[in-house]
Amino acid sequence: MYDDVLIATDGSDVATDAAAVGLSLAQTLEATVHVLSVVEAESGEDTQRHEAAVESIAADAVDAGCEATSAVRTGRPASEILAYADDTAVDAIIVGTHGRTGLKQALLGSVALEVIRDARQPVLTVGRETVGADGIQVDDVCLATDGSAGANAATAHALSLAAACDATLHTLYAVDVNPDATEIRENFIEHGKQTTAAIEDRAAEHGLEATGTVTDGEPHEVILDYVDAEEVDVLVMGTESKSNLERLVLGSVSQRVVPKASAPVLTVRTTEQ
Repeated sequence: MYDDVLIATDGSDVATDAAAVGLSLAQTLEATVHVLSVVEAESGEDTQRHEAAVESIAADAVDAGCEATSAVRTGRPASEILAYADDTAVDAIIVGTHGRTGLKQALLGSVALEVIRDARQPVLTVGRETVGADGIQVDDVCLATDGSAGANAATAHALSLAAACDATLHTLYAVDVNPDATEIRENFIEHGKQTTAAIEDRAAEHGLEATGTVTDGEPHEVILDYVDAEEVDVLVMGTESKSNLERLVLGSVSQRVVPKASAPVLTVRTTEQ
């Protein structure tokens, strides 16, 4: 699935938890681990702390049986993470997110959300208290989808992740339509049933257990509630769509889900740059 993964760290507790998740995933996938820390150009910080952080994670990766390399760069954290990911052609980026509220969240103020917005690669974000320092065991993967053509990329990654981890795949489709618009709502429900059934069929072809759920509500609330209720280990979702009609679970929804999700979130770009 992924041959090379990039773990970005700043040495904080949430970054340490993100690294633990990244190492768990890399070990499962037998991937090479790249560890990067960025010293902000005008911060005056000593690079030694950053070097110690990346070297510690790289050593843990080697102990887990993975090949590993580490680097410290100077500049804007998000820009340097994205540049390193492109320079080294990694397949996925793992970052911690401290979460944001209000205006900062809406403006993609955190490093993690800026990386999600601009990365060509899938991005796995790990929030506060979503996991412990021992990483995770992935038994349940949830795919939040709107059934659009653009969301197929996220579907493919969810299937591959579930297959690699021998996990159950949950497919979730939210219907955010005024109940009074009966015919429109029924059309969306039918579309949701067809979408989830098709993904369940694809999961069966991979030999996976799968379940599909179509439910009413605002997409971000539906997703967050489902992840909590089903104790999902990793949530997968798309971040953009070409369609304005098939608008569910995309774009701004990911911005509202990532900082609040109780599980790591794998976001996948659904349109070309």
